[in-house]
Amino acid sequence: MLLIFDLDGTIVDTWEEIKITFEMVFTKKGIPLDYIKLRMAIGLPLNKVIEKLIGQEDIKLMREIRQTFLDIYPRRIKMFDGMQEILNIPAKKAILTSKGEMGTIRDLKYLGIVDKFSIIITADRIKHKKPDPEGIYTILKKTCEKKENVFMIGDTEVDILSAKNAGVNSIAVTWGYRNREFLKNYNPNFIVTTGKELKAVLQNHDHL
Repeated sequence: MLLIFDLDGTIVDTWEEIKITFEMVFTKKGIPLDYIKLRMAIGLPLNKVIEKLIGQEDIKLMREIRQTFLDIYPRRIKMFDGMQEILNIPAKKAILTSKGEMGTIRDLKYLGIVDKFSIIITADRIKHKKPDPEGIYTILKKTCEKKENVFMIGDTEVDILSAKNAGVNSIAVTWGYRNREFLKNYNPNFIVTTGKELKAVLQNHDHL
């Protein structure tokens, strides 16, 4: 069995740091910040998040946001309840995130879980981001795992669509940036509301 995890909103609660980062940069630039739009855009690549917020892509703004995020101290991230136990399940594990490599590795090291994953695919390591299946295909190629034995676990529509586009199982979690009603519209194979429910789903398939 191969478990492919999204990062922000799935394993790690990064909302406070993301919110603070955008507040700092947008205030400095005199740009109004729509918190609802920001929350609903998380899960997309950063350039697309900015496009959702200001109506267009902005490379300079993207660079400033990325650097501000990396400079935040003290850290305010934490793992969601039950995720440490999930990461202890004896299965192959990978990360597929819309976040850049520097921020991803920084977060995983801070939480002491970087060694839990045999493969880490970040937005700057692939040409086509989620929901394109390239990231999942890259992981499948490296692991030689059969598609029916693979579960993509994430909190947004792009995670579900990535799984569908790659022909693997999708598990949507509701503790991140999208609610259950929203996620149901994308017909994931499973929707879970707690780490306990996620563990139960995976244990029912641990023969794979």
